[in-house]
Amino acid sequence: MKKILFAATLVAMLPLLFSCGKQNNGGENQFEEPRFIQYAGKLVPRGGEPAPAARIAPAAISQITFLEFTESGLFVIARGTSFTSGTYTTNDGLTFTLSNGGTVTLSGTSGEVTVTISPSGETFKASFTRATTTNTAFRTWNIDKVRATVQGFGDPVTAQFDGCDLSQIKKFLNDNGHKGDYLPDCKLLSITLTGANTVLFTFSDDMPDVGSCSISGDNVSFSWFSKNRIFELENAKATISYMDGKCILKVDAGLKGSTTSGSVTFVMSPMD
Repeated sequence: MKKILFAATLVAMLPLLFSCGKQNNGGENQFEEPRFIQYAGKLVPRGGEPAPAARIAPAAISQITFLEFTESGLFVIARGTSFTSGTYTTNDGLTFTLSNGGTVTLSGTSGEVTVTISPSGETFKASFTRATTTNTAFRTWNIDKVRATVQGFGDPVTAQFDGCDLSQIKKFLNDNGHKGDYLPDCKLLSITLTGANTVLFTFSDDMPDVGSCSISGDNVSFSWFSKNRIFELENAKATISYMDGKCILKVDAGLKGSTTSGSVTFVMSPMD
């Protein structure tokens, strides 16, 4: 049985290519700035691997690829292709308290800074690039509803789901002749697009997925640090629009090696 686009889409592929639509003129689509926009930015280590604390064996800590604080108060720590994410709070942009119990302390708010991570004791120099773009799309979007259309046994079939429960999506696929057994039994909770060129997907099983992005006009292209939850697509296109205080993301694509295609629409609300 041929695989289809939607099976890939729901496992966190959705922003392989965005086309960002303009907001409607109605005031209901004028979103407030994300609460931590002034602190958002990406830290990239300089000078090799961060130094672990003396009490921790060097093998216990892998090299940090980058550390990012997003506009909506989420953080990402990338160690190669392993990612940790959660929420953070800060009052001054110098000390960040993480939801996993750790803290990150910076010696400055831009340029080259010294980074100290507790309780691991890692200390290293990093380049701190601030996320200064105010594009409406650059924030965390919580998924409210999903509408999917796939080729059934005869005609195309459409289903709507509250949230994005991949177990429900799996059943929908299997019931309509498409294998979905490889989908994880968890929920895709939110999608974050940042002004520091990062895309973050958060799942209910606490295993985030992270990629990088570049924007050219209305198009955004993406590359991924791992293929753990990403499936190759071809001719993937997406549009973002805003209506009644919601972000409407519609994706059309085909799975590589298959003639089958489909679409999925996400209705999302701003995290803050």
